Amino acid sequence: MASELAELAADLVRIETENPPGDEAPCAEFVAEWFDECGVDAALVEEPDPERPQAVATVGDPEGEGPTLVLNGHTDVVPAGDREAWSHDPYAGEITDGRLYGRGAVDMKTGLALAMLAARDLAPDIESGDLDGALRVHAAMGEETGDPGTRALLDAGYGGDVAVVLEPTDFRVATRAKGVATYRVGVSGAASHASHPDEGTNALDSARPVLDAIDAYDARLREREDDLCGRAYATVTEFEAGTDSNMAVIPERAEFLLDRRILPDEEFGAVEDELDDLFASVEREAGVETHRELVQHYASAGIPDDAPVARRFRALSAELADAPDEPWGMEAATDAREFVKDGTDAIIWGPGNLSQAHAADEYVELDDAALGLEILERAARELLSA
Repeated sequence: MASELAELAADLVRIETENPPGDEAPCAEFVAEWFDECGVDAALVEEPDPERPQAVATVGDPEGEGPTLVLNGHTDVVPAGDREAWSHDPYAGEITDGRLYGRGAVDMKTGLALAMLAARDLAPDIESGDLDGALRVHAAMGEETGDPGTRALLDAGYGGDVAVVLEPTDFRVATRAKGVATYRVGVSGAASHASHPDEGTNALDSARPVLDAIDAYDARLREREDDLCGRAYATVTEFEAGTDSNMAVIPERAEFLLDRRILPDEEFGAVEDELDDLFASVEREAGVETHRELVQHYASAGIPDDAPVARRFRALSAELADAPDEPWGMEAATDAREFVKDGTDAIIWGPGNLSQAHAADEYVELDDAALGLEILERAARELLSA
């Protein structure tokens, strides 16, 4: 089983599915064909983008008696970036020293492989009636950039009563996750030749009071804290000015990305109001007008810490993987929010360390992956026997 899992995860890693731009189609097709070969019903779903299909597999009858368990994974990965920074080819799916290396090895092609194998392994008992209910596997598009892949699957009727989002958590069970809103903020100046800087208005100078205001806002936000997810933040993650002009020209515009981390008890509308007030105060006090555009928004999510699915996974992870048997929350945003939005209890759980995600030489320990499959299958059996 461990060898089969390693090879399947490696095969998935070898399918390059970087997002952006969003090249998930070959992976979705691979997943659907793999299930077809296993005798499991699978379909390609063209919503929300026919150029980036998603795969769904279903075992059992979701309309029958018993619960439907959804195992949710995503097919897209962040770009590998500078290949020279990698010691292992990011898309070779190299297995060495007990590790699978490659982009998506931990986030989250291995999690998707766990879902695929669990569905296949449980299919005989579900179809015979030894287990109640049904099991679904999502191979969703667009998670890394907030595209509505999982949302589209749920809207198309591929939901369930309980869900596991298979992100890497070191076997900890997250019942809450932060949200995030990313904005592109622009400030304007007036271009002039750099030999006569006083004849223009440097957009970098206009940006300074805006950045200072964001720093002060971030300091206030850090006083807000969720007991599981940690603090709220406002962070500038990218800055650009003058890059599309001559080196001797004072930049007439500066733009930056603002990353606002949202706690489970914060409302997105309230965040928008805070930013309205923030930028209005900069204009009032420093005379700097800003333009703000929402780039992406992931809602925060939270379910009761004692939800049955959370209790089962916590107990098994503590027993088999020595993971803490206590409530926990993730600081990163995930597609769990889409299930929670629909009233479905969803946890975030999986093998592997989140610090490996998006890093050069990303890897997953294959012993952990095999243990993850054992825990997942045992937990699924318990949930479908309830």
